[in-house]
This record gives sequence, structure tokens and C-alpha cells, in this order.
Amino acid sequence: MRNTMEHGQAGEANNAYIEIIAFEIGGQEFCVRTMSVREIRGWTQSTPLPQAPQEVMGMMNLRGSIIPIVNMATKLGMPASKPDARSAVIVAEIGNTVVGLLVDRVADILTVEAASVQPTPEMRGSFSAGYVSGVLATDSGMTSFLDLDRMFAGFDAEEIAA
Repeated sequence: MRNTMEHGQAGEANNAYIEIIAFEIGGQEFCVRTMSVREIRGWTQSTPLPQAPQEVMGMMNLRGSIIPIVNMATKLGMPASKPDARSAVIVAEIGNTVVGLLVDRVADILTVEAASVQPTPEMRGSFSAGYVSGVLATDSGMTSFLDLDRMFAGFDAEEIAA
């Protein structure tokens, strides 16, 4: 099987399927590999964190550990999501950091063929695929496959909380 994702995200020869969690942000579908997801929680108010980066909404206590909550819409350059009853926090471990990712809603947890994840289309000029490492065509449209390692490269939760 050919490798269809950048940076080894999927498509290893001995692994024909990958598990993903699909979610919605600003009316668009996104997904990540479940390997980085620790749990999914309903939205609860976070405590604001003074002088935090714009995408950091605040922090929450997760069984004795304080973790930052990142508004994924803001992180992706979209208008900030306003949390409601359908919002969810995806608790992800990225490197050695645990982060809560606010999404508008979780759509599904799926197992898909690695070969069905296609590379992000190449474009000339100043366009950069940024945090998107591939695209998954579904019955309802296109789902962008996010690379959390690339998205949070250099992100240090302890430094933000200090």
C-alpha cells in the first residue's frame, strides 16, 4: 500500500486502516487520528488565563491536572467558536503536552482505509497547506485531516500557565 499522508500520518504498508475522530468547526469537517486523543468531554466553562495567546480560551482542571483549552476555530484562522451545549473538548496528548481542543461538535469515531486519505492539493503561490496533512472524501463532503504535531509545534502549556 502506498503512503498517502505526509509525515507518516497514515498508510504504512502493514497498516491498511486508521482510526480517526471526526468533528465540526465553523461548519467544516475535520479529523485527527485517535492515537493522540485521550478522551472527549462535554463543554464546561474554562477559567480565563491572562495574557495567553489568542487561541487559548483558558484552562480547566482535569482530574488534578491543569490543561489549556484551545479554541480550534481561532487556531485555524476562523472566527472564534462560541461554546454551547453541543460543543466538546477533545483532550489530546501532543508530544509531552496535554491540551483541550474546543470543537463545535464531535461527529463520529471511524475506521477508514489509509489509502482513502488523499494528499492536500498542491497550489502555486503563497498558499500553504499549514496544519492539513490530507483530505478524506466522504458522502457528506470533504474532511480535512489535521496534523496536531505540526499545529502545536513549539506549544508549551507550562509556559503559558506560568
